[in-house]
Amino acid sequence: MKFIFTFAFKITINFIVKFSRPLNFDKTSDMNPLQILNPHFLIYSDELFTIDVLGGIDLLQMERMICTLRITHKNYPPMRTTLDLYSDSQTDRLIRRLCDKYGLTLVESAKSVHACICQLESYRLERLRYPQGEQEDTFEMSEEERQAAKKYLSHKNLIANLKNDLEKIGILGEEDNALILFLAMASHKSDSPFSVLCLSESGIGKSYLLQKLSECMPKNTFSFHTQISENALYYFDSRQIDGKILFIEDLEWTNAMLMPLATLQTQGRLIKTRATKDKDGMLHSTTFEVAAKLCLIACACSEKNCEQLSLPFLCLHLNHSSAQDTNVMEYQKKIRAGLINQTEISQIQRRLQCVIASLKNTGIINPFATLIHLPDDVPHPRKTLLLLLNFIDAITFFRQYQREETADPNTGEVMIKTRPEDIELAFTLLKSSLLRRVDELSIAVQGFYAWLQQYLNRAQTNLFTAFDLRREKRIHPRTLNRYLQELCLFHCIQITGGNRYREGYRYRITGLNEGNNLSESMESAVKQTLDKIKSEIQ
Repeated sequence: MKFIFTFAFKITINFIVKFSRPLNFDKTSDMNPLQILNPHFLIYSDELFTIDVLGGIDLLQMERMICTLRITHKNYPPMRTTLDLYSDSQTDRLIRRLCDKYGLTLVESAKSVHACICQLESYRLERLRYPQGEQEDTFEMSEEERQAAKKYLSHKNLIANLKNDLEKIGILGEEDNALILFLAMASHKSDSPFSVLCLSESGIGKSYLLQKLSECMPKNTFSFHTQISENALYYFDSRQIDGKILFIEDLEWTNAMLMPLATLQTQGRLIKTRATKDKDGMLHSTTFEVAAKLCLIACACSEKNCEQLSLPFLCLHLNHSSAQDTNVMEYQKKIRAGLINQTEISQIQRRLQCVIASLKNTGIINPFATLIHLPDDVPHPRKTLLLLLNFIDAITFFRQYQREETADPNTGEVMIKTRPEDIELAFTLLKSSLLRRVDELSIAVQGFYAWLQQYLNRAQTNLFTAFDLRREKRIHPRTLNRYLQELCLFHCIQITGGNRYREGYRYRITGLNEGNNLSESMESAVKQTLDKIKSEIQ
């Protein structure tokens, strides 16, 4: 008798499983019986049962579906159990217990349980498809906004209008830097995105600048991260970052962090192979690959090893002058006093989002690339020239509505050509950055050296001591000592006397016109390049 009952039970279960169909998983549908309160609490409801899945579903073990269930039928006390829903024996026992406990027929109880399993399978497959959750809604704009964005991009004063809008949304004293960053972000839709590293001391406003610019980007075009560990980059889902802007608010300035980013930027992919254990404890090699073209916008507090690594990113130094501090503090006061029109800021951000969304991927050709030359004393000339050419392409890409489209006669590909004004704007914006690549001093020591020159000119002397500088400017003794050591190393100053342990060393400044000579050589090279390009057109 027991054998006949078991045989009939299995036939009934197989019949139900065979002819039942998985229901389409739709989180927003009102007819969907599976409700997702959060990933750790799911509720399945039908006419017979209410099944609460406590703790969610494990996404890592695909061969199992171990769940903790709380099953309620009408007003009866609930039944609680933990089992593997992919185990036929455990599922059969669950169905029998439900029949015995609530006096149900075998068919209706089995149908409800297996319908719940189908819903949970669909939910797990959806979670595996989008590991970070459901995709955000795509950015949509009206026809009126689309026409206004095209008119904005076609205006002859496009760059001036963009600078004015960036200033109105609260970016003060960083006109050129904000413009460089915005053009780099816009290039994420092109085939060769441009990446930028923002370098400055802590508390200058790097995070604020990134936040303001990210608010001008359309939805689903960027991925914002406060910090990324050294190995996390190798395990990214390519769909999460491909063709997007990768914001990193605090970038670790280490070789293990920077080199993978540099490789991904130049080669478009990362491949890492490491030893992993399978479920039996056996070691075998596993390869992880990330393929993406992305625009990296990151912030860091140090420029250590920047020149030695020769990174394929533009290192942008933010403004940390006293005048900038005054402008920022005055703006903060106006915000607290309610003198800043927040509605106007939202309108400008929406307009810039529509501008970015209106850009389309198109090929770029620079017919003047062979005429561009840099000074001979530029370190890493290959990377420096590549940065300049890529930034020229980014400017041309942003001005695509002002450029005439031409088709390649061989391939039929539609392309736009770079104009001399694009090259001139690139030189204007990157001149200070290229000068810093020529200069041997770090950015912090450059600012201190400029102040030292002004102080000695006012004092009408070339001799000074550390005590004189401390009396004139509030600076930490260790920081001052580090600055003086770097200036001595590059022979900008030299020790003329004194004693380390008593009154301190006496210094004399040298090479007061060194920075001017570097600037003159750079400007001369830029002028010669632009003259060649203009003569080529004529």
